Order: sequence, then structure tokens, then C-alpha cells
Amino acid sequence: MIGNDIVDLQLAKAQSNWQRRGWLQKIFTIQEQQYIFASEKIELQLWQFWSMKEAAYKAHQRRFNLSRRYNPKNFECTPNREVYVGNYSYKTHTETQKEYVYSIAVVSDVDYHSSVYDKAMNTRSKLKETISEKLNIDSSLIYFTKNSRGIPLVHIDQKTIQLPLSLTHHGKYSAFVVSI
Repeated sequence: MIGNDIVDLQLAKAQSNWQRRGWLQKIFTIQEQQYIFASEKIELQLWQFWSMKEAAYKAHQRRFNLSRRYNPKNFECTPNREVYVGNYSYKTHTETQKEYVYSIAVVSDVDYHSSVYDKAMNTRSKLKETISEKLNIDSSLIYFTKNSRGIPLVHIDQKTIQLPLSLTHHGKYSAFVVSI
């Protein structure tokens, strides 16, 4: 399974009051807080861990078809870019740009395609184009829905196919990741 998350750093800086009393303790374990405060770029490390947790949450939810229920402290990040949920682990890849932090979480080594866009871009149409190109099918045959748990599904020619994918957006940025 696969998940992703993006944080618009400018929006996060303007909207988040992560320094208020108790906020970090609600989101991060004691060990994660130690890593954050030991970092040369505390705020950036915080958003990296945040996006890793969110990406792993989506991968975990999809893997087990779970209802939406997120307790961030159940998802523990490590400096080597893994996230643990109980006995399960997710490998993450985090891209840090001046404008955003973007994380992808996967269960194992899988090939995937991912793109980040300015939010003005229609991410779903770009995802459709990518699937169309990779599977060599007409894009008009592809459409998306969500199941009752909010997990995105891909339909090709009226048939639901098992295609791990995840969509995310925050502020000016949106992204998708798909394993084909």
C-alpha cells in the first residue's frame, strides 16, 4: 500500500501555532520531540515528521481498509525515515523544498510515480493522464471514486481495479502517488 502528504510551509507557518503549550505532546512521541529539538532546523523537522505520519496513516488505512481514525502518536517516526504503527513499518521518502515538504510512505519497495503541482493544476486529470500512459489505455475510460472509508478507487471501463494511489493537498500544493 501507499500514502502521501504535503505541507505548504508558508501556510503552515501562518496558520499553525505549534509552539503553544501541549501541541507537540499531542502529536509527537517523546523520542520524536527529542529528534525535533535536536535538529538544526526545528520547524522543518517538525513538518517532515508530520508529513511522514500522515503519509503512513494513509498507507496503513488503505492496507487494512480501516475507518478514518487518526491518532498521530500511534505513528512513530525514526530518523532513518521509517514510520512504525505497532508491529507494522512503512518506509518513507521525504522531499523537502523551500516551499513544501512532501512525503510518500510505502509498505515495501514498490515502483511508483508521483508528481507535485501548484494547486491551480488539476491533480486528478494529471493522475488520469499518468495512468493512461502507463497502462496504454484511453484516458476517457478512467474515472475515480472513493469507497465508504474515503479511500480512492480507480475505475477503468466500468471496472474497479486495484491500483494503490493517494492524493494530497495543502495550501498552494497538491500531489499524487500511484503504483502501477
